[in-house]
Amino acid sequence: MAFKRNKVKVDLCSYPPYLFLAPKKFGKTTFWYKLVPEAWGDDNKGLLISFGNEEGFHSLDGLQVEVAKEWDADYDEETDLRGFVQIVDDIIENNKEYGIKGVCFDTMDTMVAVATNEVFRQHKKEKGTVCKSLNDAFAGYGRGKARLLELIDTQVERLRDAGLAIFYLCHIKNKEKTDLLSGEKYEMITNNLTDDIYSHIADAAQIVMVGALDREINNGKILSENRVVYLRGNSTIDAGGRFENIAEKIELSPRAFLDAFEDAVKSSIKAKNPEKEVEKRKEQESIDREKKLEIALRKEKEIKRNEELIDIIKVKYPKATDEVKEQVKKVMADGGIKNFKDTDVPTKPLEEIVELLG
Repeated sequence: MAFKRNKVKVDLCSYPPYLFLAPKKFGKTTFWYKLVPEAWGDDNKGLLISFGNEEGFHSLDGLQVEVAKEWDADYDEETDLRGFVQIVDDIIENNKEYGIKGVCFDTMDTMVAVATNEVFRQHKKEKGTVCKSLNDAFAGYGRGKARLLELIDTQVERLRDAGLAIFYLCHIKNKEKTDLLSGEKYEMITNNLTDDIYSHIADAAQIVMVGALDREINNGKILSENRVVYLRGNSTIDAGGRFENIAEKIELSPRAFLDAFEDAVKSSIKAKNPEKEVEKRKEQESIDREKKLEIALRKEKEIKRNEELIDIIKVKYPKATDEVKEQVKKVMADGGIKNFKDTDVPTKPLEEIVELLG
């Protein structure tokens, strides 16, 4: 059997997630607002999910937006709000109708804050006590942060599996770093989250962009000032990406970003006619995304069906005879089902168990 050979992807939707870090009021949300029609030709192709009290979208007329103040919450008619999980449900279940190509989280900081509150809620529900911090949750030893990252990973993975481009917006600040070789301290422009949480998300990113003010200064006087976006890092800018030949920095504009992305893609393709190869691969990736959405939708339906079956099993199993319980255990072992907590399991064995339980 021949080993597979990687093919460089060419579509923006094929490389999630992207991170865009910049100071407050730099233009992060506006960048997304302008990127959607520039990249996909239609304002309806993108969705901004504004977490917590971020709400930096009010001046952007026509932007498609959802506000997620809670992680997991059914729709509330009074507030006209629902949870992040429910928003993701809607996207996946109805994206054949919506046609969304990209989703933007505004911001990573407030997303983590909303997810942290969900960890606290789950801790109270499961343990019956109130925790004061993530370190406190689920008896400590990093379990709180592990639950937080699991919450985020699960929803992001669902969107990735559906073939969507994913952008995180994030605030920045200067952080003191230590050089590994010399041990000397230095300042770096980077995120404002704790390193373990940020690194978990950023390590999976295809491109980490950092917005900064590029100033010309002479004798303490600012002569000029431009907003730029770094796509490659240096000793003071914590940017970077997977592409070897991507531009170091660009002006703050969606068109400049898309041009840099496309140039980096073309330079990575080993073909006599990269332009023609890009078009060919775009078509194939579009077909592949349709298949991914179909698979994601089928998986979502299976999980919901499994949830229904597991609820029935939890009610009926304690009342079953020892003989039936033994039969149930055999079906579980044969079907690779370890317990009735995980819903991402084959549906057929669960249906067999429900039938056994009568």
